Amino acid sequence: MSKVIKKYVERGLLLVFVLCQFILFGFTENNSDNLYSYQWGLKNSGSFFVPRTILANSYIPFNFDKVINDQMFFDTKDTVDYLRTIGNTSYVAYSVENFDTNWESGYAYFKSVPAKRDAIIAVIDTGVDINHFELNESIWINHDEIPNNGIDDDNNGYIDDYNGYNFHHKNGNVYVDPQIDVHGTHAAGIMVAKHDNAGIKGIAHDKNVKVMPLKVLDANENGYVSSVVSAINYARENGASICNLSLGSYKYEESIDKAIKNSPNMIFVVSAGNGANFNGYSLDEKDVYPAKLNYPNLITVSNVCFDAERYVSANYGSYVDVFAPGTFILSTTPGDNFAYLTGTSMAAPFVAATCAMMYSRFPNLPLELYKTIIINGATPVSKLMGLSKSTGMLNICNSLIMASTF
Repeated sequence: MSKVIKKYVERGLLLVFVLCQFILFGFTENNSDNLYSYQWGLKNSGSFFVPRTILANSYIPFNFDKVINDQMFFDTKDTVDYLRTIGNTSYVAYSVENFDTNWESGYAYFKSVPAKRDAIIAVIDTGVDINHFELNESIWINHDEIPNNGIDDDNNGYIDDYNGYNFHHKNGNVYVDPQIDVHGTHAAGIMVAKHDNAGIKGIAHDKNVKVMPLKVLDANENGYVSSVVSAINYARENGASICNLSLGSYKYEESIDKAIKNSPNMIFVVSAGNGANFNGYSLDEKDVYPAKLNYPNLITVSNVCFDAERYVSANYGSYVDVFAPGTFILSTTPGDNFAYLTGTSMAAPFVAATCAMMYSRFPNLPLELYKTIIINGATPVSKLMGLSKSTGMLNICNSLIMASTF
């Protein structure tokens, strides 16, 4: 039997194993988080729909009264099917049943495989509310540092970097303000929010997966190039295996390029960027960095909507590696709250979390193949064809099964 055939046989057997696990034991946590039903990127029941006037809002705080009053969700697909027959799609965007990342099967498989090593995701962003009840057990700890004593205990050049570092203000406070640190907190929740605690579900929630908050952005999500460079270097020197960079600039910065180039042992997952006035554009024609940097360990991610189409503001083109859910993504916000955010910034954490799952369970997988697996494992989506290197949207289960064969 050739090596190629053997690999595909192994993948097929692994998929059968995952499906058997799922059939025999089910997804035991399906109803343990009361907001899980709103996470269409993980499991799309087809009952999700949003008035297009609301869809244009990039930030909507979550509360049950608002969901009910705005009629953004219905419990049964029959209701949505009925609305389709009497409605007009120019006014309402409807979800496509089963259009999701195949997370349930992927997570069941992930948890069935023993952890081989820890995976640390550096969240290079605004700050992260490390005390949020969904996140407080998944925050990286620098055990060589004593918090809040004003001393650089581990002699790494940073004082009080117990849970990461604030490069914008140059101190150890990785969470500053509930109005300022929404973006980073939201990204962290997508990746590692607790399960079974009356909230949402994080894609890669596991005791061996942690997030390292590295604050580089202010309230307007602006920051300094030097802060980003320092954060990348810090992540590399302090054990991060994945960097989530839901940020970008129209200008090429050699220092950021050099920092990434000098970090071949980390996976960089970056957002493709959003066009102004809800007009996404091809990265072949206009620039966004670091999305356009071409390294084997850098994955550029764009935003697909729950209706199986590129979200209108999402950038695309040959520099984009894959699409992931990024429209109306429910996740954590400061103060034990939740909100829907939309953008390629929300899509990147889906891929970063998947990389963390692969890193933790499959140490024999070379880092330069993570991108290949993410691309080749994607679910084909007709309306995304030709808009990225892949055929469509991230498929978490496919990526894990392919990773397991190394």
